[in-house]
Amino acid sequence: MEHGVRLSYVHADMQNYPPVFIAILEGYGHVLNALGLEIKTAHLTSKALPILFDLLAMAILPLVLRRRLSRRSQLLLLGALALNPALLADGAIWGQIDVFHSLLMALGVLALVGQPFLAGALLGIALLSKFQAIVIAPVIGAYALRRMLRRDFAHPLLLAAGFLAPLALTAACFSANGTLDDMVQAAYLSATDMYPQLSLNAFNLWYHLFTDPSLNDTTTLAAGMSYKTFGFLLLGLACAFVAAYVLLLKQLRTVHLLMASAFINLAFFMLPTEIHERYGVPAMLFLVLVPFLMGRETTSAFDTTASPRIVLVPEPAAGTGSPHPLRRWTPRRLWSFAAGWFTLSTALNIWMVLNGGMGGKWLGGRSATSRGFAERSHGGSDGSGGLGRSGFDGSEGFGNGGFDGRGRAAAESGQPWRDASAGGWRDDSPGSAFSGGFGSGSLVGWEHALAVALSAANLALLLGLAALMLLQFKQKERPRT
Repeated sequence: MEHGVRLSYVHADMQNYPPVFIAILEGYGHVLNALGLEIKTAHLTSKALPILFDLLAMAILPLVLRRRLSRRSQLLLLGALALNPALLADGAIWGQIDVFHSLLMALGVLALVGQPFLAGALLGIALLSKFQAIVIAPVIGAYALRRMLRRDFAHPLLLAAGFLAPLALTAACFSANGTLDDMVQAAYLSATDMYPQLSLNAFNLWYHLFTDPSLNDTTTLAAGMSYKTFGFLLLGLACAFVAAYVLLLKQLRTVHLLMASAFINLAFFMLPTEIHERYGVPAMLFLVLVPFLMGRETTSAFDTTASPRIVLVPEPAAGTGSPHPLRRWTPRRLWSFAAGWFTLSTALNIWMVLNGGMGGKWLGGRSATSRGFAERSHGGSDGSGGLGRSGFDGSEGFGNGGFDGRGRAAAESGQPWRDASAGGWRDDSPGSAFSGGFGSGSLVGWEHALAVALSAANLALLLGLAALMLLQFKQKERPRT
């Protein structure tokens, strides 16, 4: 509100979000100002936008899929979104906005087959909302290449035009006052070096499965390769797998694009370093959508073909007895199980980080332990003291001054914070109970064991989804009816 969206990248100490969300925040700030209100941490004023984004997802997704789903399935999808514990923990409770770019990505993929310009525009706006949306690029790029290999050039051109339109408009707007470089540097280029730890509380490959998640990711792993480079290499292999899946599957439909999108978003959460606990939300949303589009759908505004039924075990011959027990685990049920599991895992991951463990107080810290989150004597859930989370941008509130996202405690907090290169930011004050640092996975006892178990299960889920996708290449296509 003080500088406007463009100049905020020049004057703000910490501005690492792309301009679409910043513009929404500016408008929201003017609304609050007109009402005589100001944002307070852990109050409705800091959570109204995330709640609005959740409501938009609940309204838009069943509406977009109304021609594909029965009325019962639409209501089930509405329930899966409205009562989703991961979305509730991330948005209404914490005040984060991960559902916003996740919704844009999902809508873009749903529109990809039948409405390429709209799909491109939605994906472009998603990238202008949060840099994480770039992870969908292998799916989109491979699908465009698939169309071109079949001599369909109009679709990729419309897709590219829709994608570039919001980017070009934004670039022109920032170039007009010379702030384009500042925006690109702050919102995109600095994103991969901001938190140089293996895992920032994300229950993924780097959360105590092989090493301490607080380790600096520039540390050499082997043969001169850093952990960070190795993580990007693993993500690159996942991108190659998804691209090959989209290119080589004989009959590719929207449901398969959703599967590919769910896999690559899960791979982004699991494999690279410097991942936050909230980065699993896009994968979770795609996983929730997949089972609804498998099997009994009718028609769609985006894709009028029905996906073939995949059979894991052949039907028994007539008179030979009951069906094989494995037939109960149809692909639809397996993807439903994957969606349910990762929803629970994401909810627990967010809750344990936000709450300092399962035994923490509501939006507060845990009792002081040797490696746990500390509850300040005068701390509270509003961020004025103790461990508070501000919402919206994921910045943490340590002490009165808060934590600005780079690891700098504000001078007003009066706490002697220092940079611990291998363990995040630590409190060195005498008698402090806070150690392990932000992002080091500082849980103890059974909570630590649960977190590690969730990480291992998430890794198994990633491998299981890859197996399910590979299995589709062995299935015979059913004739269209």
